[in-house]
Amino acid sequence: MTAATDVYDRPPYRVTSPPRPSRPGAWVLDVFLPWRLARRIYGPFRIFRFSAADAIGLAGPGALFGRYGEPVAAAVAEQVADPVIERLLLPRALLGLGAIVFVIRLLTGAGGNDLLEETFGDSLVMLGTGPVSLLLACVPLVVLARRGNRWTVTRMVTRPLVTGVITAAFCALFLYWASHGGANYQQRSITELLLSLVFGPWLVVFFGSALYLIHRNAFSVGGHPLVRPLTSVPLVWLTAAGHAVLVDHAFYDFRPTSGYLVALVAGPAGVTLTSVLEMVLLRRRHGVGFRGPLPGWEPPPRRTTTVPGDIVERLQADMARGHAYAWPHFSDRNGVVWAATPAVWARQTVMWPYVHLFSEQTRPMLRSDVEATAGPLTPR
Repeated sequence: MTAATDVYDRPPYRVTSPPRPSRPGAWVLDVFLPWRLARRIYGPFRIFRFSAADAIGLAGPGALFGRYGEPVAAAVAEQVADPVIERLLLPRALLGLGAIVFVIRLLTGAGGNDLLEETFGDSLVMLGTGPVSLLLACVPLVVLARRGNRWTVTRMVTRPLVTGVITAAFCALFLYWASHGGANYQQRSITELLLSLVFGPWLVVFFGSALYLIHRNAFSVGGHPLVRPLTSVPLVWLTAAGHAVLVDHAFYDFRPTSGYLVALVAGPAGVTLTSVLEMVLLRRRHGVGFRGPLPGWEPPPRRTTTVPGDIVERLQADMARGHAYAWPHFSDRNGVVWAATPAVWARQTVMWPYVHLFSEQTRPMLRSDVEATAGPLTPR
């Protein structure tokens, strides 16, 4: 029980993000900039990357390295996502948002007003089905968890459920406003119209950002790693069903063609495929199972090419002479600074890490190995 609990305190179950500015000015920016507020509630737009320059900004110019020689950035920012899994999220979000249906309707001559009304209707359906899909994902995770770990799993799904409640409340308030004449501009005063012109663009940007992040992250920020793929599947299928029943049939009496029905199903099918692939990757690459961490699982060994010792000794001598200042420098996603040395082995550039002590992950390596284990590399 204790060993399993310790696993839940490490990635990918629990991720420690680097500190964000918590000054009042940061919160003011989050309120006035709608995409920042959506990011704070529904998670990041892309994988988090932390450079060594950020570490210097947080810890001071003299604190690039930590107490035991590891970079500060690597100490405060753990790997938040598998890069392979990260590549699945953008196409999944676009498929979930109905990109295929939108393109098909556009190519078949649908009017601009019809597309906008359908998009608005789909957005409301997404906001309504999102919390339901989240509940369908979180309850099985708690029920299937091994005895002794259910309370831990319950705490791990609390943050996503709170986000789902906020989303449901926002959807209910919006429906109440619309049903009580909020969208009837002919009966509104000049002051109300001016307020709509001021806050309307803010709501549009926030609404769009929230919808994208809901499909990208599926309320999973700060929660169990399986929440995202398990929530995405019912979310897209319930949204597609709501689109067919409510948007197409009830409001517009739209008679869909066979091609349109195929496009309507293609999006949820693609999301389902990427979700299954993500669960397989979480199981094989991180040992994440439905009942908890897989017993006896160990991370697969990474195949890296060993740089010969004579090359390493020659590079150490060049470092002592100060030649490294002229080498190009890069930062990986963990904040470790790498220098592209003039040495070449196996037809590839040898990269030198700026650390006090070498380890299995931070030692002279070929550039392809660095990018595979801690990439991508960002020029400094």
